Amino acid sequence: MSRNLSGLASVAALTGVLALSMPARAEDSYKIGYITDLSGPLAGSYTPTWEGFELYIKALNDRGGIGGKKVDAVIDDDGLKADRAVAHAKKQAERDNVLGIFGLSLSSTQAPVYAEMRKMGVPVVSTFSGIADALPPAQPFSYSTGVVFEIAGDAIGELIQKIKPGAKVVGMSFDSVGGRAALAFNKKSVLAHGGTWDEVIFPVTTSDFTPFAQAAAQKAPEIVVGHYGSGQNLGVIPALRRSGYAGPYVVASYGVTEDTMRQAAERSGDGSNIYYVTRYSSSTDKDPSVAEVAAAQKKYGTSKPFSSMHVTGWALGKFAEAALKACGWPCTREKLDKAMQSLNVPMGGLTGGAIEMTATDHYGPSYWKLYVWNANSNAMEPKSDWLRKTATGYK
Repeated sequence: MSRNLSGLASVAALTGVLALSMPARAEDSYKIGYITDLSGPLAGSYTPTWEGFELYIKALNDRGGIGGKKVDAVIDDDGLKADRAVAHAKKQAERDNVLGIFGLSLSSTQAPVYAEMRKMGVPVVSTFSGIADALPPAQPFSYSTGVVFEIAGDAIGELIQKIKPGAKVVGMSFDSVGGRAALAFNKKSVLAHGGTWDEVIFPVTTSDFTPFAQAAAQKAPEIVVGHYGSGQNLGVIPALRRSGYAGPYVVASYGVTEDTMRQAAERSGDGSNIYYVTRYSSSTDKDPSVAEVAAAQKKYGTSKPFSSMHVTGWALGKFAEAALKACGWPCTREKLDKAMQSLNVPMGGLTGGAIEMTATDHYGPSYWKLYVWNANSNAMEPKSDWLRKTATGYK
């Protein structure tokens, strides 16, 4: 496996690759790419997902790889910049000669990468964020195992009925394509269940969330839903509590970790009434599949505390292994793309069901669960069963 973190170290800039371990020769390994934000504003959200994927690839190679062939992953940091993401994708496709690209960061970086790789015939699989390119009718070479914002908004609107049916809901998000899509479908679902809706939108670069939290609190909501990553939740939750809102706050699972919840509870002075909706299981779930990820994290180590984002990355690793196995050896981009179009990958307890793809649906059914944070045990407690959502009707 190799690591290329652009802009993070002068040595990396000179050599192009930082070796994590001795890689197999290119002709003797499956080479794949991974691009995400490891140094930008949302690095705290995207880094653990990469780490979960990396854990899976390390474990896979340690047990012999795929048919005796190792998997070599090249990682590049886009810093949350679309032009940088596209440049890395071109580099991975042309110079690194990867079979496919995984990961990706914010929605604004994904569309141009998908578009450029479609021209080059390189399959791209996003996680944990996702955009509608993968939904039916799917765009060629564009896949996602992550959180498509439209579906997430819809699922959250349904699951918060477990908290208070027909509530007055205020949605909050930063101003991005994905954020606005999540709000639009969250609103549609809330209204369909007899609730009322209002929203507060702030710039992506916001560092002081007090005025936006005050604006939300002044709307007298019964539930507040936040559609953004870890850093924003760490700012918004305490600001809402200082503004006088003590009611249910629902965290959408866009890279928000259990450690984020713990820190937000501490900063708020009260960890009650903090909920969480996720496509993948919490790291605190007592499940053998989650325990397997935890064991790998202990064995290989990560820079970030073990979280549901590591579980998300591990699930992508399972998908990648299944795709490469179906592709066979030697694998080509065309064969890999065709293999992805008919995959059914069991996930065990990592989520509510298998990841399934078809020729016209590059996302498939997804499963969503509501949790509540228990500040005493620093753990998520399930408040619902898995909710199944199909990928149709979101374009």
